[in-house]
Amino acid sequence: MPGTRMPSPAEAFAHHIEDAQQLVKLVHALTNTRTRRMRVELRERLCDTLRIPIKYRDELECIDSTDVFLVFRPGSAIEPTDLLDLRSLLRQAVVAACAALETYLGDKVMERVGPLLREPGALTPRLKEIPLNLGQWLFIVAEYERRGAGLRNQVVGPYVREKASTASSSVGQLLSMIGIDGWAAKVDGKRNVPRGATVEFLDRIT
Repeated sequence: MPGTRMPSPAEAFAHHIEDAQQLVKLVHALTNTRTRRMRVELRERLCDTLRIPIKYRDELECIDSTDVFLVFRPGSAIEPTDLLDLRSLLRQAVVAACAALETYLGDKVMERVGPLLREPGALTPRLKEIPLNLGQWLFIVAEYERRGAGLRNQVVGPYVREKASTASSSVGQLLSMIGIDGWAAKVDGKRNVPRGATVEFLDRIT
């Protein structure tokens, strides 16, 4: 919407990583710790509370975790056995977390690219290596008064979005485009982990 402030890369990251965290919370909440079926007395009390006819008492099922007590009504389309393996949700949590990092990386690089394009002498070697084809240049000449904006939107932007990844090699490549070198050692220091741990962690996730 016009006038709406675009979120900063850090704000967008926080928003997207929350999706991954919510999925992990959901898996934790749905992890059943109950090993036996509900007692008859509990089933009868639940029937009374939920106004379920007592004849359906034996059809009641539940999940009992450290966070929730979830009752499956008679005839429910889902049952506890459907929730025995929650790895699919954890996989989606990893996907969401990776997307959050990729988006942050792309946004942060593009945030820094504009000033570099306005000063040709400030271009980094990696930024100079981005390919530009004749079709892109002709489009920029025809559609943009400010060639720098055209290069940013039509050439650098698509290239950065394509290359953004959790792979450590991609992270290093994009960060070097905006003049940031030695990023892995710096992140290791911030995380207080052994040298090389961040690279190994990102590549394992990727």
